[in-house]
Amino acid sequence: MLEELGASLTPTPIVESAVTSRTLERYAPDAVKSELLPQIAVGHVLITPALLEREASWDATSARVAATRTDSGFLITGEKRFVSFADLATHALTLVRTGDDEPTLLVVPIWKARGVDQISLDHVSGVPVSSLSLSEVEVPLSCVVATGARAIEATRELITAGAVSRAVQLAGLGRVVVESTVEYTSNREQFGQPVGSFQAVQHHIAEMAIAAKQVNHLAHSAAWSFSRNGYSIARAAQAKIAANEKIPSLCWTAHQCHGAVGFTQEHDLHLYTWRALAWKMDYGDSAFHKATLAGAMGL
Repeated sequence: MLEELGASLTPTPIVESAVTSRTLERYAPDAVKSELLPQIAVGHVLITPALLEREASWDATSARVAATRTDSGFLITGEKRFVSFADLATHALTLVRTGDDEPTLLVVPIWKARGVDQISLDHVSGVPVSSLSLSEVEVPLSCVVATGARAIEATRELITAGAVSRAVQLAGLGRVVVESTVEYTSNREQFGQPVGSFQAVQHHIAEMAIAAKQVNHLAHSAAWSFSRNGYSIARAAQAKIAANEKIPSLCWTAHQCHGAVGFTQEHDLHLYTWRALAWKMDYGDSAFHKATLAGAMGL
């Protein structure tokens, strides 16, 4: 399904909802799960990850937004950046630091909540993205998902699940770009023959098709690992690295094969290119996942 949603560029928060719901199901106390998961299932609650801060690092240990302990919970102050679908979400799943520097994963109510200011960003993805400014936002103890090392573990797993999801979507996106390029070059004629008959164009399309297949295989392998007992950090990193590097490059090659029309707003190709450029940064860029892969390999 994610592959087809990527192929159609569907602007839906399904990945955001799925990875946060999975994190709650695996790490949250029973009281939190029984309160939120049924409401997520029927669409009354939408939770989106809010993990990035000023440094835009996907390292789970880099969170610095402060949480001050009170008698009934926490007061959260700080900023979370590049939060997808924040304007539609009822809650944000975010990692903070308490007064004793302990990492704490919280479900923060953000829908019309006091102390929450959303700043919409003009983002290349084409979907709503915001920065969340939190000023002494009250969060009850009942919203705590995990603390300490368990909070870091849960956050890392969420990022890994998100990375695999984006890799699958990028695989679908790449497939459609290859198909549309083959169709265009088969019909567009120059010098009395289809431009797809020229060897240089054929070479371009062959490289595009190989790249799309490589990403597809790696993404499916990584997704399959999540259906087993646990998941493969190495497969997830490999899939996201390949998707990050090959699919945007594939899109640029498609622009060359389309010629001038491929660089116009009237043609849909630019929509795929912008989304590929946005998704390559979501849930970790290539440098982040290469470091993760090296760690998984013991290097």
